Amino acid sequence: MRKLGYLIPFTSYDMARNGTKCPLCQSDAYATLSSWDRRLKSLPHVKCSNCGFVRQHPLPSPAGVDAYYASEYRADYQGSSDAPTQRHVMKRRAEAERRYSVLKDFLKPGSAVLDCGCGSGEFVEIFQERGFVAAGFEPGQGYANYARNTRKLDVTCASYETFKADRKFDAVTSFHVFEHLIDPVKAFETLASFLAPGGVIHLETPNIRNALSQKGFGCLHLAHTVGYTRSTLEYVGALNGFEIAGVDDRFDIGLVFRRGQPRPLEIIAADGRAELATWTNSTVHKQFWRYTFGKILPWRRTTSMSQGG
Repeated sequence: MRKLGYLIPFTSYDMARNGTKCPLCQSDAYATLSSWDRRLKSLPHVKCSNCGFVRQHPLPSPAGVDAYYASEYRADYQGSSDAPTQRHVMKRRAEAERRYSVLKDFLKPGSAVLDCGCGSGEFVEIFQERGFVAAGFEPGQGYANYARNTRKLDVTCASYETFKADRKFDAVTSFHVFEHLIDPVKAFETLASFLAPGGVIHLETPNIRNALSQKGFGCLHLAHTVGYTRSTLEYVGALNGFEIAGVDDRFDIGLVFRRGQPRPLEIIAADGRAELATWTNSTVHKQFWRYTFGKILPWRRTTSMSQGG
């Protein structure tokens, strides 16, 4: 059940926190992007001065994250912690079809695919329908039960830390999960441990630069502990010895990785800084109010467009 305190503006969230260094490059240096989230609650976000990685500051503790996802996340953001709605399933099926179109060219018929944080299992289902060996794991008990018992999919209720693979996979995927983590480098290492020789990892997350450009701090919220650009997601793979093999960046950022020779970390970090160079506390806040008043007063936006402003 959603905590009432999560809805009260101008207050802080009740979550244990202790991480202050950048989870990617371990730098202590940062610039503040916003003190508030989309609910107008106190939730500071910063960008790393070395690599440009965006994160809540301080980051939640592992215990704080575990407690939140165990009891409150689904109800807080999707209104239900049990089975998904039909609308949810249809939307996720459409997203899964798009992701399949990106990944299929990296796989041979009958390849084994593991979806990590698979939700209600739509991506697993699409690959299974097309003759692949598809499995997944999902930490939410309700969604995992739905995927396994209702959709009859090979889905286990487990987390990155507890899932035990009984085989190696030709592709390991994780969609809109890495923005919820506090140690993405370790999580990527875990995904790599599930991979067969020559296999690929396909990750997709929101692109924080596009999200800020659209909503300002209206895109920031409790469940997304960190935010990626193309460069900072590339940095996560590079730290594990993976290079980019494919890109899908229509709005979110999707990267397909393979073991290889990644670009030098200092060059990736420089690109990460450049991607968010124009975003400051001031510009993030201004964009939020532009977006908010554009929603409240749509005639202002229409008039501005008609005048070429």
